[in-house]
Amino acid sequence: MSHFISFVRIPALAIRQHLRPLPPMAVLDEDCIRMHVWPHDIDFNLHMNNARYLSVMDYARMHLLARSGLLEHIVRSRWQPLVGAVWMTYRRPLPLFSAFTIGSRLVCWDDRWFYIEQRFTGREGLAAIGWVKGALRDKSGPIKPQTPLARVHPGVVSPPMPGTIAQWNELTREKLNGPV
Repeated sequence: MSHFISFVRIPALAIRQHLRPLPPMAVLDEDCIRMHVWPHDIDFNLHMNNARYLSVMDYARMHLLARSGLLEHIVRSRWQPLVGAVWMTYRRPLPLFSAFTIGSRLVCWDDRWFYIEQRFTGREGLAAIGWVKGALRDKSGPIKPQTPLARVHPGVVSPPMPGTIAQWNELTREKLNGPV
């Protein structure tokens, strides 16, 4: 059921953005969405299922792209957004019917990847934090992140990559290239 909701919710966001755009924001600002944990989001412990966090993060990233002006350009160019890696840390549960905020922000980018941080905050504070390494692709291959960013936000440059993200990136590379 939750996958169906994402299947409907993300295209609905793109249509809404075309008809009645969300308030714009700068590409490096944080986008926050207030949500609730519903019965289709939970596991047997009656809190949000760990897989559901990833689905909510997908929607929140599309919301971030819409508000920063990138989504319309991505759709028009027929580029595919792809996820290369996700790193999650869960701190405390989000119980059934609880309200939470998911904050998403573009931390930095390199020649191939966008690096996005997403924080889940509930009534008791930080519930989970995830980093997503994402890319755009067309029929001929990867699109450099600077290409769409420069079209929508001319002159924007990536902030320096934080050391923790650089370490995570290196660990990801080692995992993919190391012994099985």
